[in-house]
Amino acid sequence: MLNHVPVLATYFSLVVLIWGLIRKNDSYKTLAYVGFVVAAIFSIVAVQTGESAEEIVEGLSGVSESIIHEHEEAAEGAQWVSIVLGIVSLGGLFLKNFSRNIKKYLATVAVVLGFVSAGYMAYTAYEGGQIRHTEIREQNANQPNVTGTEEGEGYEESE
Repeated sequence: MLNHVPVLATYFSLVVLIWGLIRKNDSYKTLAYVGFVVAAIFSIVAVQTGESAEEIVEGLSGVSESIIHEHEEAAEGAQWVSIVLGIVSLGGLFLKNFSRNIKKYLATVAVVLGFVSAGYMAYTAYEGGQIRHTEIREQNANQPNVTGTEEGEGYEESE
């Protein structure tokens, strides 16, 4: 369940930050910055717990190592963007008493990084969904088409 926190926190915080900029409301901006920091922390936790989950999932039928690897690579990229956004957000929290120009600059950088992070999070979630949700997989030679939905049934690979 932890892997959903950075995704949802990023999207929620991005919307709140944009709303705060439109309304020129520092409380919304502060809430957004806190949300981005939370997303960064939980992205680290999600990647760390994903390492142990990988060992479990690798043994399941219909799961290929290439699918897991793609998700892992996406998660690491999302984590780094989220960490940078978290650092910028900490700047927004601690430098809020500085000049208007610094606050505007940090907010602009946070919005841009927020969109990049949200995109990375969406891509990572998509890649992760392919691990167990065979209906969204692209069919190719590296990814088996899993058939059989009842417990105890095997699977067939089709090409």
